[in-house]
Amino acid sequence: MDSLTQIVLGAACGEAVLGKKIGNKALLFGAIGGTIPDLDVFVGRLLFNNEIQTMAFHRGFMHSILFSILGAFVFGWLFHVLYNNGRRKHQTTRQNWMILFFLALFTHPFLDSFTPYGTQLFAPFSNYRVALNTISVVDPLYTVPFLICLIIVMF
Repeated sequence: MDSLTQIVLGAACGEAVLGKKIGNKALLFGAIGGTIPDLDVFVGRLLFNNEIQTMAFHRGFMHSILFSILGAFVFGWLFHVLYNNGRRKHQTTRQNWMILFFLALFTHPFLDSFTPYGTQLFAPFSNYRVALNTISVVDPLYTVPFLICLIIVMF
């Protein structure tokens, strides 16, 4: 899916998990989590010299279930440490952050698996791309209503 859709879906995950505790900031943290798997584009450009290998790397390990689990622990711990300091101490738990990042990281490749390009959900154990081909990569009929609902939640 396109980046806007992934940001909106990640923001919804943030709102669902931490919205009551930290307000609209939860939308931002969820959006960050929803964007992380697509950073494999930049990692691929650092690792490989040709465009074909870079494109093959995209939607690989960083779009896998294993990365969602490992990333939830790493990013959950990191954001818990960074957020819970000073006046905000004990406002959120590490578990809250881990759940937020698991949902944001997992929904990203799950949604990508519905596109024609698919994603390697089972990497590194399998390089099979799950591609259900039921949603276009850019689908305003999915993104726009979801975005409207998210804007309503903000206010």
